[in-house]
Amino acid sequence: MKRVAKYIMISSSLFAFTGCVSGLDVGNSLSPNESLSPNRFITNRDIFLTSTLSANSTQSERNRFMDEFISQSDMQCQHYLGNYQNRNKNISSHTEQSLYMSIFDTVSLLFGVKYITDTAKEVFVNSTNTYTPENQSMYQNALSPEIIRGVEIARLRYANAMKKRKKESLDSYSIVDFQNDMLAYDKQCSNEYGLIEINRALRQAQNQMMRLPTLKPKIDPMEIKEKVVVATKKVKEESKKKELKKRETMSKKDNKKEDISKK
Repeated sequence: MKRVAKYIMISSSLFAFTGCVSGLDVGNSLSPNESLSPNRFITNRDIFLTSTLSANSTQSERNRFMDEFISQSDMQCQHYLGNYQNRNKNISSHTEQSLYMSIFDTVSLLFGVKYITDTAKEVFVNSTNTYTPENQSMYQNALSPEIIRGVEIARLRYANAMKKRKKESLDSYSIVDFQNDMLAYDKQCSNEYGLIEINRALRQAQNQMMRLPTLKPKIDPMEIKEKVVVATKKVKEESKKKELKKRETMSKKDNKKEDISKK
């Protein structure tokens, strides 16, 4: 239970973090000086056709640029997420690992499949035999549609909050504020934000267990559970194959040593 509490605590802190970057405080969501990793998604603004943005842009020009930015960014983000080469095959980010672990813990609590999720969590712990990039990718690939859907949900929420600010003057929503929002919008095109939305859907399902259901989650918790179960079975099968191959190799070496000693 201590491990469960630990990852629920991590998940809670991540949800608190997303509260300030989901349109609730869109003007101050990301520092312009924050460094972006080389692999992070950045919207290519050089191909924009109908609008430009500068420090001297008017409110109308800012708003036109916002419309094109959101449209172009969404298309480019879909391509980025759909390109496997842009995904980390080895999930080394502590945040991403914690989000996966939180998913497994919540699935265990919701559906009583601790024997499944324990194996899943071992895949993300360096000291275990099941910890390999290949095994991690089984879960990443299995949950990929929900991760992409989660990114779409997070970005739509943020885009709607940005659009609501179009009516504001440059005094209350400056070009710098808007530029910060563009950085934050780009930042949300990542696996982490997709995983956060999966956790959000699971948390909603967990909360509804104590009362009558209200809204249907935008990401189906049952789908998450089934995909975790299937990926775990594959991990176990691959682990058994590797163990069998290892034993066969050791047996051949022992037989070879025995033949040499007889000679």
